[in-house]
Amino acid sequence: MRSVIKRGIIFIIMISVLELFLMSLTSKFALGEVKNNNYNRKAAREYALKWAEVSNTSYYNYINEGGDCTNFVSQVLRAGGMEFWGSKKNATDIGSWFYYSQNIPNRTSTWTGANPFNQHFGKVHKRVYKYREYTVREAIDNFEEISRSIYEGDIVQYSRPNNIAFHSQAITDIIDTSKVLFSQHSNSIANFYKNGNLKYYLLGKPDNYNLLIYNVKEEKGDSSYLLYEGSRSERNIEEYKDYKKDLEEAIDMIRLSINDTSFDNDDYNSESTDRFINELKDVVDEIEVEMNSRGSNSKELYEKLFERRNNISN
Repeated sequence: MRSVIKRGIIFIIMISVLELFLMSLTSKFALGEVKNNNYNRKAAREYALKWAEVSNTSYYNYINEGGDCTNFVSQVLRAGGMEFWGSKKNATDIGSWFYYSQNIPNRTSTWTGANPFNQHFGKVHKRVYKYREYTVREAIDNFEEISRSIYEGDIVQYSRPNNIAFHSQAITDIIDTSKVLFSQHSNSIANFYKNGNLKYYLLGKPDNYNLLIYNVKEEKGDSSYLLYEGSRSERNIEEYKDYKKDLEEAIDMIRLSINDTSFDNDDYNSESTDRFINELKDVVDEIEVEMNSRGSNSKELYEKLFERRNNISN
């Protein structure tokens, strides 16, 4: 009898210690103390670039089941060394994140769903070192600041004005304070993309949408520059700008962004978003026609594109 009681007391003590440990761990997440020091940015970047335009057959492709974007960034995080959380019995809980095969309970909703991912890594369980939110307008206006505090292997998402996240991307390079590159999967193979320009992509989202930034691990100061080669370029951007090339790139990125926004809006069904999309499509089409006309001035058209986009009401 005493032996049974003794084992019971030991069991209760072990449970109490475990609860205290979990409380401590949760507290650290809540305080933003998670540093993920073992996260390998280079490995994450290399994976994102390798699989940006095709699917890794080790994972199911959810392109016909709502889109493959979050499945892709989850793979990127896993390639960088992020650990699985949870078990099959709680696969639908936002506290879990893992993938073993195609369907729940062998993978979690947080692995494939943009909004559950946001709850797990950002708003609730805070598994990244730093999580930030900007409106698209704020992100465009403060892009140089953002470029100095985002790194390869970090994740970005987009959410509607109702704060529901709907699209995910992996950051692959930071060229200078005006050029941050991302890779993504989406709702169609045509929208799988490698080394897209984040600043131009933002132009395809309404100003009242949001950019969500996940700094996966701690870096030594937001102003320290970290590229896969070890430094960022501080060249005079205007001096070297090829306006025709930049204009073509901006048009491609806006169209990609519009497509991703349109796909989400089929479910969201926002009239203001639909109006923004249609007006922006007209602007891009007109600029492209002018760009392909003989004697067109690329610099003037580049500036006109930004001006006309910014005059569209959201």
